[in-house]
Amino acid sequence: MKINKLFLMAGLAVMSLMATSCSSDDDNYTPGKEAGANDVTFADGSNITLEFTATSFDIVLKRSNTTSALEVPLKVVKKPDFVTVPATASFAAGSETAVVTCTVGSEMEAFVDYEVAIDIDEEYTNPYKVSTTVPRYQINLVKEDYKLFASGTFNETVLFGSSKPVEIEYSAMLDMFRMKDVFAAGTNWYFLWNQKAGEECEFAFCNVDGKAVKKFATGYVHAKYGMISANVLGDNWMGYDADDNAFYFPFEFTVDAGSFGANYDTISDVVFY
Repeated sequence: MKINKLFLMAGLAVMSLMATSCSSDDDNYTPGKEAGANDVTFADGSNITLEFTATSFDIVLKRSNTTSALEVPLKVVKKPDFVTVPATASFAAGSETAVVTCTVGSEMEAFVDYEVAIDIDEEYTNPYKVSTTVPRYQINLVKEDYKLFASGTFNETVLFGSSKPVEIEYSAMLDMFRMKDVFAAGTNWYFLWNQKAGEECEFAFCNVDGKAVKKFATGYVHAKYGMISANVLGDNWMGYDADDNAFYFPFEFTVDAGSFGANYDTISDVVFY
């Protein structure tokens, strides 16, 4: 083993003008549609990652009134041309949910984020009701070929002094690895490695585009100092040790105000898939 992330009131003339304007507006006023009694919403608005060979993805809608069957028109606000969205969502009588399957054409490029936004007509929703779900579906859609490569226990010694399960994924298209949600959900750490498993060998951390870096954002935002960065200590060995079945990372964790300290973090008890 080698040791070294918050009126002024106007005059009567203005008030008179306002009264005249209101009277005129009344003649042209057209009320909006009455809010529906079905409370139809999208069940989830999480970003979607598709497998490289995927040709479709599903959207789930929910409603509160399940008495009868219901057809709900969908309004596409934004989408790429290669995504096809059905015109309606169909609820079966007695069903609380409806699933809409959207198709994806072969023109979709890998590792590119595309925005999809879809609305439900307010006739079928209740905009005055407090809800944890929403009548607009707005996500980023991306296609990639990352697959689970290994898992283990990430042992952090400077910031938290704690351990947690972590997964490592590999993209054959990019020939690049990523460590999923190490310090914060949605923030991944990327690295390049000249071996896939089994041997002691070194590797380099990189950006999402594959460019090697010596410093990167960990995803952990300190309440006082802001985003914490991991600095790779270049004079220390970094890599996978087959004898210990562990990855070794010589990190110094820093913010603009200074350093939290440096030490070796590890991924131990590695299982390769």
